[in-house]
Amino acid sequence: MLQPSTAQNYSLYEDSTYHAAQKLYFLAVQSENYLLQAEQSIQSLLRKYGPLPSLQMYLYGITALKARYTRNLSERVAYFRQAVAGMDAQVQRTPYDVEVRFLRGSFYYYLPSFLGKKQEARKDLQTLMRLLTEQPALYRSRYRPEVLRAIRGFLEQTEWFSQEECALLHTLYP
Repeated sequence: MLQPSTAQNYSLYEDSTYHAAQKLYFLAVQSENYLLQAEQSIQSLLRKYGPLPSLQMYLYGITALKARYTRNLSERVAYFRQAVAGMDAQVQRTPYDVEVRFLRGSFYYYLPSFLGKKQEARKDLQTLMRLLTEQPALYRSRYRPEVLRAIRGFLEQTEWFSQEECALLHTLYP
């Protein structure tokens, strides 16, 4: 069952600063050059809206990116452990939040198998698929079409879902 959203959450989803921060985060996934700007944007939103689950999860994602980009091995391990602990705790607190599940699921999906996070990635992405297909009107009102298409594209590329499930996502989120 979905957790009730507050007016504060809805104003976040309409905030152009939030849209810009999402974009900066995904650019930071591709290039370290955007990491500081993404972190500053998320921190600004946290000051404005408080510790909303999606903002907290983006912050944990930024910590994971710091692990990826640092050259210092001990810092890498510390950032990684901090990111995993934060993401796992956030999923425990808000298991039905689409962004929370997407951010952890996509992070864990790309981790090497020996780290043992594939099962959690699969569970996150299965939950995400279920949420998106059960309440499409909610998510179409909450997220911009390009965000939903990016999530849909990621779910498809995992090859963890049937052709029917992927076709349904295409119908719901063209």
